Amino acid sequence: MKANIIISHVVNDAATHGFVPAANTLNGMTVLITDHKFDHLQLAATDNRFTPDLILECDVFNPLDIIDTIVNQGLNPQLVFSNSDHLQTSTAIVAEFFHLPAKSWQTCLKAKNKHLTRQHLSVLGLPSIASWLLTTDSALPADLTFPLVAKPKEGVASMDVTRCNNEEELNQYCKQYWQKHANTAILLESYIEGPLITIETLGDGKQLIPIGGFDVSLSQPPHFIETAATWNGPLSQRYQAQCLTQLAAFGIGFGVCHSEFIISNEGPILVEINYRSIGDGREFLLDRLAPYSWFETILKLHQGHPLPEHATINGSAHIHYVVAEQDGIVSEQPESFQRQQDDIQIHYQVLKKAGEKLTLSHSNKDYLARLSLYSPSGQSLSAALEKTLGNVHVSLEKEAVA
Repeated sequence: MKANIIISHVVNDAATHGFVPAANTLNGMTVLITDHKFDHLQLAATDNRFTPDLILECDVFNPLDIIDTIVNQGLNPQLVFSNSDHLQTSTAIVAEFFHLPAKSWQTCLKAKNKHLTRQHLSVLGLPSIASWLLTTDSALPADLTFPLVAKPKEGVASMDVTRCNNEEELNQYCKQYWQKHANTAILLESYIEGPLITIETLGDGKQLIPIGGFDVSLSQPPHFIETAATWNGPLSQRYQAQCLTQLAAFGIGFGVCHSEFIISNEGPILVEINYRSIGDGREFLLDRLAPYSWFETILKLHQGHPLPEHATINGSAHIHYVVAEQDGIVSEQPESFQRQQDDIQIHYQVLKKAGEKLTLSHSNKDYLARLSLYSPSGQSLSAALEKTLGNVHVSLEKEAVA
Protein backbone atom coordinates (compact mmCIF):
# COMPACT_ATOMS: atom_id res chain seq x y z
CA MET A 1 0.00 0.00 0.00
CA LYS A 2 1.34 3.43 -0.93
CA ALA A 3 1.70 5.51 2.22
CA ASN A 4 2.67 9.01 3.27
CA ILE A 5 4.24 8.46 6.66
CA ILE A 6 4.29 11.10 9.41
CA ILE A 7 6.37 10.22 12.47
CA SER A 8 5.39 11.97 15.70
CA HIS A 9 6.06 11.86 19.42
CA VAL A 10 3.46 13.52 21.67
CA VAL A 11 0.28 15.12 20.29
CA ASN A 12 1.31 18.34 18.56
CA ASP A 13 -0.78 20.84 16.59
CA ALA A 14 1.70 21.13 13.72
CA ALA A 15 1.46 17.40 13.07
CA THR A 16 -2.23 16.83 13.83
CA HIS A 17 -3.67 19.98 12.24
CA GLY A 18 -0.95 20.87 9.76
CA PHE A 19 1.03 18.00 8.28
CA VAL A 20 -1.52 15.18 8.61
CA PRO A 21 -4.28 17.18 6.81
CA ALA A 22 -1.69 18.14 4.18
CA ALA A 23 -0.70 14.49 3.72
CA ASN A 24 -4.40 13.67 3.21
CA THR A 25 -4.34 15.82 0.05
CA LEU A 26 -1.56 13.71 -1.50
CA ASN A 27 -1.90 10.37 -3.27
CA GLY A 28 -1.66 7.37 -0.95
CA MET A 29 -2.90 6.68 2.55
CA THR A 30 -1.81 8.83 5.49
CA VAL A 31 -0.08 6.84 8.24
CA LEU A 32 0.92 8.34 11.58
CA ILE A 33 3.58 6.44 13.53
CA THR A 34 3.94 7.43 17.19
CA ASP A 35 4.87 6.21 20.63
CA HIS A 36 1.68 7.82 22.00
CA LYS A 37 -0.94 5.93 19.98
CA PHE A 38 -3.75 6.16 22.52
CA ASP A 39 -3.53 9.95 22.81
CA HIS A 40 -3.67 10.29 19.03
CA LEU A 41 -6.57 7.85 18.76
CA GLN A 42 -8.48 9.91 21.33
CA LEU A 43 -7.92 13.06 19.30
CA ALA A 44 -8.94 11.35 16.04
CA ALA A 45 -12.20 10.26 17.70
CA THR A 46 -13.15 13.81 18.67
CA ASP A 47 -11.55 16.13 16.09
CA ASN A 48 -12.58 15.93 12.43
CA ARG A 49 -9.53 17.94 11.39
CA PHE A 50 -7.25 15.05 12.40
CA THR A 51 -8.08 12.08 10.17
CA PRO A 52 -5.10 9.83 9.39
CA ASP A 53 -5.97 6.56 7.68
CA LEU A 54 -3.88 4.56 10.12
CA ILE A 55 -2.16 5.15 13.47
CA LEU A 56 0.66 2.77 14.38
CA GLU A 57 2.74 2.56 17.55
CA CYS A 58 6.42 1.82 18.01
CA ASP A 59 9.56 3.27 19.58
CA VAL A 60 9.91 6.29 17.31
CA PHE A 61 13.33 7.09 18.77
CA ASN A 62 14.61 3.83 17.29
CA PRO A 63 14.84 3.95 13.46
CA LEU A 64 15.14 0.14 13.29
CA ASP A 65 11.79 -0.22 15.08
CA ILE A 66 10.19 2.27 12.70
CA ILE A 67 11.52 0.37 9.68
CA ASP A 68 10.20 -2.92 11.11
CA THR A 69 6.79 -1.36 11.71
CA ILE A 70 6.56 -0.06 8.14
CA VAL A 71 7.72 -3.35 6.60
CA ASN A 72 5.52 -5.53 8.82
CA GLN A 73 2.46 -3.50 7.79
CA GLY A 74 3.27 -4.02 4.12
CA LEU A 75 3.50 -0.28 3.50
CA ASN A 76 5.20 1.28 0.48
CA PRO A 77 6.37 4.71 1.71
CA GLN A 78 6.07 7.64 -0.70
CA LEU A 79 7.47 10.03 1.88
CA VAL A 80 8.77 9.76 5.44
CA PHE A 81 8.57 12.96 7.48
CA SER A 82 8.62 14.25 11.04
CA ASN A 83 8.31 17.74 12.47
CA SER A 84 9.52 16.69 15.92
CA ASP A 85 12.79 18.14 17.22
CA HIS A 86 13.54 14.80 18.84
CA LEU A 87 12.93 12.61 15.79
CA GLN A 88 14.80 14.25 12.91
CA THR A 89 17.75 11.85 13.08
CA SER A 90 15.56 8.72 13.29
CA THR A 91 13.34 9.96 10.47
CA ALA A 92 16.29 10.75 8.20
CA ILE A 93 17.71 7.24 8.68
CA VAL A 94 14.32 5.64 7.91
CA ALA A 95 13.78 7.77 4.80
CA GLU A 96 17.28 6.94 3.56
CA PHE A 97 16.61 3.22 4.10
CA PHE A 98 13.57 3.42 1.81
CA HIS A 99 15.53 5.43 -0.82
CA LEU A 100 13.39 8.52 -0.27
CA PRO A 101 14.52 12.17 -0.17
CA ALA A 102 15.98 12.73 3.29
CA LYS A 103 17.92 15.13 5.43
CA SER A 104 21.46 14.15 6.34
CA TRP A 105 21.08 12.22 9.60
CA GLN A 106 24.55 13.37 10.64
CA THR A 107 23.51 17.02 10.22
CA CYS A 108 20.26 16.34 12.08
CA LEU A 109 22.24 14.96 15.02
CA LYS A 110 24.68 17.89 15.03
CA ALA A 111 21.77 20.33 15.01
CA LYS A 112 19.83 18.60 17.82
CA ASN A 113 22.78 18.03 20.14
CA LYS A 114 23.84 21.55 21.09
CA HIS A 115 27.29 20.41 22.23
CA LEU A 116 27.88 18.87 18.80
CA THR A 117 26.55 22.10 17.26
CA ARG A 118 29.24 24.15 18.99
CA GLN A 119 31.94 21.61 18.10
CA HIS A 120 30.88 21.57 14.44
CA LEU A 121 30.85 25.37 14.24
CA SER A 122 34.35 25.44 15.72
CA VAL A 123 35.68 22.87 13.23
CA LEU A 124 34.19 24.85 10.34
CA GLY A 125 35.52 28.16 11.66
CA LEU A 126 32.03 29.68 11.74
CA PRO A 127 30.99 32.39 14.23
CA SER A 128 30.33 30.82 17.62
CA ILE A 129 30.85 31.30 21.35
CA ALA A 130 32.76 29.59 24.13
CA SER A 131 30.97 26.53 25.55
CA TRP A 132 31.54 23.84 28.14
CA LEU A 133 29.83 20.48 28.75
CA LEU A 134 28.98 19.70 32.35
CA THR A 135 28.03 16.30 33.77
CA THR A 136 27.07 15.20 37.28
CA ASP A 137 30.53 13.81 37.96
CA SER A 138 32.58 16.69 36.55
CA ALA A 139 33.91 19.75 38.34
CA LEU A 140 33.17 23.24 37.08
CA PRO A 141 35.67 24.17 34.33
CA ALA A 142 38.39 26.52 35.53
CA ASP A 143 38.03 28.84 32.56
CA LEU A 144 34.31 29.63 32.98
CA THR A 145 33.34 33.23 32.28
CA PHE A 146 30.18 34.86 33.61
CA PRO A 147 27.47 35.63 32.78
CA LEU A 148 26.72 32.42 30.93
CA VAL A 149 23.69 30.49 29.74
CA ALA A 150 22.99 27.02 31.13
CA LYS A 151 20.79 24.72 29.07
CA PRO A 152 20.11 21.02 28.46
CA LYS A 153 22.42 19.53 25.85
CA GLU A 154 19.40 18.48 23.79
CA GLY A 155 16.66 20.76 25.11
CA VAL A 156 13.72 22.31 23.29
CA ALA A 157 11.35 25.29 23.68
CA SER A 158 13.59 27.24 26.10
CA MET A 159 12.88 24.59 28.75
CA ASP A 160 15.42 24.82 31.58
CA VAL A 161 17.40 27.58 29.84
CA THR A 162 18.71 30.12 32.38
CA ARG A 163 21.27 32.90 32.55
CA CYS A 164 23.66 32.47 35.48
CA ASN A 165 25.57 35.53 36.62
CA ASN A 166 27.98 33.80 38.99
CA GLU A 167 29.12 30.43 40.29
CA GLU A 168 26.52 30.39 43.07
CA GLU A 169 23.66 30.76 40.58
CA LEU A 170 25.17 28.08 38.35
CA ASN A 171 25.49 25.62 41.23
CA GLN A 172 21.87 26.25 42.19
CA TYR A 173 20.77 25.71 38.57
CA CYS A 174 22.68 22.42 38.37
CA LYS A 175 21.22 21.19 41.65
CA GLN A 176 17.65 21.92 40.58
CA TYR A 177 18.12 20.60 37.04
CA TRP A 178 19.70 17.31 38.09
CA GLN A 179 16.94 16.74 40.62
CA LYS A 180 14.54 16.60 37.66
CA HIS A 181 16.88 15.13 35.02
CA ALA A 182 19.46 12.94 36.73
CA ASN A 183 22.61 12.12 34.75
CA THR A 184 21.71 14.44 31.87
CA ALA A 185 24.48 16.68 30.53
CA ILE A 186 24.24 20.46 30.75
CA LEU A 187 25.73 22.79 28.15
CA LEU A 188 27.17 26.08 29.32
CA GLU A 189 27.57 28.88 26.78
CA SER A 190 28.93 32.40 27.00
CA TYR A 191 26.08 34.89 27.22
CA ILE A 192 25.75 37.08 24.13
CA GLU A 193 24.21 40.53 24.38
CA GLY A 194 21.96 41.38 21.43
CA PRO A 195 18.55 40.94 19.77
CA LEU A 196 17.26 37.58 18.53
CA ILE A 197 16.17 36.84 14.98
CA THR A 198 15.11 33.71 13.13
CA ILE A 199 15.59 32.54 9.57
CA GLU A 200 13.21 30.07 7.94
CA THR A 201 14.58 28.06 5.03
CA LEU A 202 13.45 25.45 2.52
CA GLY A 203 15.69 23.22 0.45
CA ASP A 204 15.11 20.58 -2.21
CA GLY A 205 18.59 19.09 -2.16
CA LYS A 206 19.78 21.32 -4.99
CA GLN A 207 19.20 24.78 -3.59
CA LEU A 208 18.58 26.30 -0.17
CA ILE A 209 16.44 29.43 -0.04
CA PRO A 210 15.41 31.82 2.73
CA ILE A 211 11.63 32.13 3.11
CA GLY A 212 11.96 35.04 5.54
CA GLY A 213 12.47 35.46 9.26
CA PHE A 214 11.19 36.91 12.51
CA ASP A 215 12.51 39.68 14.73
CA VAL A 216 11.85 38.22 18.19
CA SER A 217 11.15 39.82 21.57
CA LEU A 218 12.28 37.95 24.69
CA SER A 219 11.33 38.06 28.34
CA GLN A 220 13.78 39.56 30.80
CA PRO A 221 16.62 37.29 31.96
CA PRO A 222 17.34 34.97 33.58
CA HIS A 223 14.85 33.13 31.34
CA PHE A 224 14.40 33.32 27.56
CA ILE A 225 10.70 33.09 26.74
CA GLU A 226 9.71 34.43 23.32
CA THR A 227 6.98 37.00 23.94
CA ALA A 228 6.40 38.36 20.42
CA ALA A 229 7.72 38.11 16.87
CA THR A 230 7.45 40.30 13.77
CA TRP A 231 7.72 38.74 10.31
CA ASN A 232 10.52 40.08 8.13
CA GLY A 233 11.46 42.78 10.62
CA PRO A 234 14.42 45.06 9.86
CA LEU A 235 17.02 42.89 11.58
CA SER A 236 15.99 39.56 10.06
CA GLN A 237 16.02 41.17 6.61
CA ARG A 238 19.35 42.89 7.16
CA TYR A 239 21.21 39.78 8.33
CA GLN A 240 19.40 37.13 6.29
CA ALA A 241 22.20 36.58 3.76
CA GLN A 242 24.88 36.16 6.45
CA CYS A 243 22.70 33.69 8.38
CA LEU A 244 21.97 31.70 5.23
CA THR A 245 25.69 31.42 4.43
CA GLN A 246 26.39 30.03 7.92
CA LEU A 247 23.54 27.49 7.69
CA ALA A 248 24.66 26.24 4.27
CA ALA A 249 28.20 25.84 5.56
CA PHE A 250 26.87 23.93 8.60
CA GLY A 251 25.21 21.43 6.26
CA ILE A 252 21.59 22.53 6.19
CA GLY A 253 20.32 21.90 2.69
CA PHE A 254 17.17 19.78 2.46
CA GLY A 255 13.67 20.24 3.79
CA VAL A 256 12.41 22.88 6.18
CA CYS A 257 14.58 24.44 8.87
CA HIS A 258 14.03 27.02 11.62
CA SER A 259 17.19 28.65 13.02
CA GLU A 260 17.85 31.33 15.61
CA PHE A 261 20.66 33.88 15.71
CA ILE A 262 21.75 36.56 18.16
CA ILE A 263 22.91 39.78 16.53
CA SER A 264 26.14 40.59 18.36
CA ASN A 265 28.47 43.52 17.76
CA GLU A 266 30.40 41.26 15.37
CA GLY A 267 27.30 40.13 13.47
CA PRO A 268 24.94 37.13 13.67
CA ILE A 269 25.95 34.21 15.92
CA LEU A 270 24.00 30.97 15.74
CA VAL A 271 21.99 30.15 18.87
CA GLU A 272 20.43 26.92 17.67
CA ILE A 273 19.18 25.04 14.63
CA ASN A 274 15.77 23.39 14.80
CA TYR A 275 15.78 21.20 11.70
CA ARG A 276 11.99 21.37 11.33
CA SER A 277 9.27 23.91 10.69
CA ILE A 278 8.94 26.84 13.07
CA GLY A 279 6.36 26.22 15.82
CA ASP A 280 4.39 27.98 18.57
CA GLY A 281 1.63 28.90 16.13
CA ARG A 282 3.93 30.67 13.71
CA GLU A 283 3.76 27.71 11.29
CA PHE A 284 0.02 28.35 10.92
CA LEU A 285 0.65 32.09 10.60
CA LEU A 286 3.03 31.42 7.69
CA ASP A 287 0.51 29.00 6.16
CA ARG A 288 -2.11 31.77 6.14
CA LEU A 289 0.28 34.40 4.79
CA ALA A 290 1.99 32.30 2.12
CA PRO A 291 0.57 32.15 -1.44
CA TYR A 292 0.83 28.34 -1.16
CA SER A 293 0.23 25.64 1.46
CA TRP A 294 3.14 25.75 3.91
CA PHE A 295 2.56 22.19 5.10
CA GLU A 296 1.88 20.57 1.73
CA THR A 297 4.89 22.26 0.12
CA ILE A 298 7.19 20.89 2.84
CA LEU A 299 5.81 17.37 2.45
CA LYS A 300 6.22 17.48 -1.32
CA LEU A 301 9.95 18.17 -0.88
CA HIS A 302 10.11 14.77 0.83
CA GLN A 303 8.46 13.23 -2.23
CA GLY A 304 11.19 14.65 -4.44
CA HIS A 305 9.39 17.73 -5.77
CA PRO A 306 11.45 20.87 -6.46
CA LEU A 307 11.02 24.11 -4.56
CA PRO A 308 8.10 26.28 -5.69
CA GLU A 309 9.10 29.11 -8.02
CA HIS A 310 8.02 31.87 -5.65
CA ALA A 311 8.63 30.43 -2.18
CA THR A 312 9.47 33.58 -0.23
CA ILE A 313 6.63 34.88 1.96
CA ASN A 314 5.90 38.60 1.77
CA GLY A 315 3.33 40.75 3.56
CA SER A 316 3.32 41.72 7.22
CA ALA A 317 2.69 39.48 10.22
CA HIS A 318 3.05 39.66 13.98
CA ILE A 319 2.43 37.21 16.79
CA HIS A 320 2.02 38.17 20.45
CA TYR A 321 2.05 35.64 23.28
CA VAL A 322 0.13 36.17 26.52
CA VAL A 323 2.57 34.74 29.07
CA ALA A 324 1.74 33.71 32.64
CA GLU A 325 3.81 35.48 35.29
CA GLN A 326 2.88 33.24 38.22
CA ASP A 327 1.55 29.79 39.09
CA GLY A 328 -2.20 29.66 39.41
CA ILE A 329 -5.59 28.97 37.89
CA VAL A 330 -6.77 30.88 34.83
CA SER A 331 -9.61 33.04 36.13
CA GLU A 332 -10.33 35.22 33.09
CA GLN A 333 -9.92 34.26 29.45
CA PRO A 334 -11.95 35.29 26.39
CA GLU A 335 -13.01 32.74 23.77
CA SER A 336 -10.85 32.16 20.69
CA PHE A 337 -11.87 34.42 17.82
CA GLN A 338 -11.10 35.46 14.25
CA ARG A 339 -11.73 38.96 12.88
CA GLN A 340 -10.94 40.97 9.79
CA GLN A 341 -10.07 44.66 9.77
CA ASP A 342 -9.67 45.88 6.19
CA ASP A 343 -6.86 43.73 4.80
CA ILE A 344 -5.71 42.62 8.27
CA GLN A 345 -6.66 39.19 9.60
CA ILE A 346 -6.72 38.84 13.39
CA HIS A 347 -6.65 35.46 15.14
CA TYR A 348 -6.81 34.94 18.90
CA GLN A 349 -6.21 31.37 20.09
CA VAL A 350 -6.80 30.30 23.68
CA LEU A 351 -4.11 27.93 24.95
CA LYS A 352 -5.22 27.74 28.59
CA LYS A 353 -8.96 27.90 29.28
CA ALA A 354 -10.57 29.48 32.33
CA GLY A 355 -10.33 27.04 35.21
CA GLU A 356 -7.11 25.39 34.01
CA LYS A 357 -4.17 25.21 36.39
CA LEU A 358 -0.70 26.34 35.34
CA THR A 359 2.67 25.76 36.99
CA LEU A 360 5.39 28.04 35.66
CA SER A 361 8.07 26.34 33.58
CA HIS A 362 9.73 29.54 32.28
CA SER A 363 9.24 28.29 28.72
CA ASN A 364 6.62 28.44 25.98
CA LYS A 365 4.51 26.09 28.10
CA ASP A 366 3.62 29.24 30.08
CA TYR A 367 1.67 30.69 27.14
CA LEU A 368 -1.95 31.41 28.02
CA ALA A 369 -2.95 32.55 24.53
CA ARG A 370 -1.51 33.81 21.29
CA LEU A 371 -2.65 36.67 19.12
CA SER A 372 -1.59 36.66 15.48
CA LEU A 373 -2.17 39.35 12.88
CA TYR A 374 -1.25 39.33 9.22
CA SER A 375 -1.76 41.37 6.08
CA PRO A 376 -0.92 39.91 2.65
CA SER A 377 -0.55 43.45 1.27
CA GLY A 378 1.90 44.43 4.02
CA GLN A 379 -0.22 46.91 5.95
CA SER A 380 1.06 48.21 9.30
CA LEU A 381 -0.30 46.06 12.11
CA SER A 382 0.54 48.35 15.05
CA ALA A 383 -2.85 50.00 15.50
CA ALA A 384 -4.81 46.75 15.13
CA LEU A 385 -2.45 45.01 17.57
CA GLU A 386 -2.75 47.75 20.19
CA LYS A 387 -6.55 47.90 19.89
CA THR A 388 -7.00 44.14 20.10
CA LEU A 389 -4.67 43.78 23.10
CA GLY A 390 -6.59 46.55 24.84
CA ASN A 391 -9.78 44.52 24.56
CA VAL A 392 -8.30 41.17 25.63
CA HIS A 393 -8.15 40.48 29.36
CA VAL A 394 -6.47 37.36 30.72
CA SER A 395 -5.67 36.74 34.35
CA LEU A 396 -4.60 34.06 36.83
CA GLU A 397 -5.42 33.67 40.48
CA LYS A 398 -3.17 31.93 42.96
CA GLU A 399 -4.53 28.56 43.95
CA ALA A 400 -6.19 28.61 47.35
CA VAL A 401 -4.34 26.62 50.01
CA ALA A 402 -6.50 24.97 52.66
